[in-house]
Amino acid sequence: MKFVSTIYKQLVVHDLGVTFIDGETEVVDKATAEALRGLPAELGVRAAGGRPPKDTAQT
Repeated sequence: MKFVSTIYKQLVVHDLGVTFIDGETEVVDKATAEALRGLPAELGVRAAGGRPPKDTAQT
């Protein structure tokens, strides 16, 4: 899963072993991804990409 840091482009999260390069990192471990989602909003870290929202409108 890809994560981006919009505030700190070279962010290093030592406890998780994650380094952002140019504001991006790739994480394959589910536990690490969940931990990154739990970081404070002030760090600007969020998951990137993912599935598009389901279209609930009927055509």
